[in-house]
Amino acid sequence: MKQEGDKMDFAEIFKRAKGGLKRPALSAAIACAVATPAIGSPPAAQEVVRVAPAVAPLPAVTDAIPVTESSWPWAAADRALAPIDLAAHGYVEEEFFVTGTARVFDMPDSGTLTTFAQGPYTTRILVRRPARPADFSGSVVVEPLNPSIRYDLPIMWGESHASYMRNGDIWIGVTVKPIAVATLKEFDSQRYGALEFPNPLPPALTCSQDRLPLPRGGLPPESSPATENGLIWDILSQVAALARDGKQGGPLSGFDVSRVYMAGDSQSGAFVLTYANFIHQYALDQNRTPLYDGYLAAVASDPGTPLNQCATPLPTDDPRMEVADLGVPVIVMVSESEIGSLRRRPDSDLAPDLFRGYEVAGASHIHEGGEAGSPSPIDAAKTSGAAFDNANACEEQDMPGNDVPFAMLLSGAFRNLDRWSREGVPPPRAEPLQVEKPGTRDAKVLTDEFGNALGGLRTPQLDVPVARYYHRMTGPGICELWGYREPFSADVLEALYPTQEAYLSRFRESVESLVAERWIEPEDGHELIRQAAVPPPP
Repeated sequence: MKQEGDKMDFAEIFKRAKGGLKRPALSAAIACAVATPAIGSPPAAQEVVRVAPAVAPLPAVTDAIPVTESSWPWAAADRALAPIDLAAHGYVEEEFFVTGTARVFDMPDSGTLTTFAQGPYTTRILVRRPARPADFSGSVVVEPLNPSIRYDLPIMWGESHASYMRNGDIWIGVTVKPIAVATLKEFDSQRYGALEFPNPLPPALTCSQDRLPLPRGGLPPESSPATENGLIWDILSQVAALARDGKQGGPLSGFDVSRVYMAGDSQSGAFVLTYANFIHQYALDQNRTPLYDGYLAAVASDPGTPLNQCATPLPTDDPRMEVADLGVPVIVMVSESEIGSLRRRPDSDLAPDLFRGYEVAGASHIHEGGEAGSPSPIDAAKTSGAAFDNANACEEQDMPGNDVPFAMLLSGAFRNLDRWSREGVPPPRAEPLQVEKPGTRDAKVLTDEFGNALGGLRTPQLDVPVARYYHRMTGPGICELWGYREPFSADVLEALYPTQEAYLSRFRESVESLVAERWIEPEDGHELIRQAAVPPPP
């Protein structure tokens, strides 16, 4: 088996980005790729090459794509379900097209990463940054945009944007899956016509007996022989390399980047953990250290995303499904919805194993607080993805939503991740949920006299309860991912809290503990108390 080094030739960059390329590809001296057939020649299966750690190449990038009255970025902040005026927060939004060459990886054995094909791609990144470099914190958050509803969802941005902006962080959303590219073209074919994730192999070789390596499964849903899901990993490496190159021009020109983190929710959380486990050690910056300084994954059970679209997912008992010790901090936060598929592992503060796992009591996979990460109904209606958002078909759709402050806990977790990376200060620890038959599909969370979860990361919603919390609804499609709450009767509430002030006093005490122990930021603590003081509607 041939070993890949960082002095092999790098193919001429794929020049299809709208508006022209802003920089050439890096020289062969720092390229991290196998020799590629000339662009335009018929792609073919290549020799299987064992991957070695190497400096990630810089992709080419356009100037910012213009915004007009008839053309704007998908998922633009001011067109979200909960619109945000970025300028009022001293922030700027820009969209860029990024072009490069990405490899297709495989993992035939534990501890072995190989590549057997590579080809060009063009994707887009959405950048939200302080308008003034002086207001920048030094931290960049790269979010692989969630494609579960066929279109890009900036879920982590939706949940933590207030924290990012008040702390001066830069957020970069990346389109990472061919199905999302197809939906972008439904939304605006002229704006996004240049984007593509073409399969480096001919369709006849995709998942066929002639493919290298030998096939182990058919195409997964949402996939096509004409495209390749596995280009995602090099794309995420190259976007991080681009973010770190701010002093030399590009989207972050003039910004002094000191930390780059990857964060994702649900399917994107699985992308984060998969990259961390299997790609992190191989993708290096100019100083030959890993490109990413830490990882935050939400409502993701394990690093189980196949590295290429023909690979069979790893079995749940495979040791590679446990989050590895990477030398950088990793935080995983899950809801009750993931308990049946969660692979637990111990927390650790001992380098290189820096890990925290949190199980949030009462929380559901889809949680309130992310409306800034959802598109407006007008924009969504232009795509076929709108049909997959079926919360209105759930039996409990008229019940109050699950208001466990998962988004605030995620913001607190990111602050702790950043501090762990910068200052070596470990985050707090939480007890796991009390679970019957843990580690199995039949796992069940044990509950108290109100039907609420025992154990886990606690919030005032569970410790000073006024409702029973459910982590799933009944109905088709994604109903099982939506949570809701069932308010207590007046008799139960009166027995628990004789007066409104008695309730608010206990609620404030619980919130103050969360802030003091660094679970949430002070600003979010004030918001929780404000919300609790507002009487419910009649």
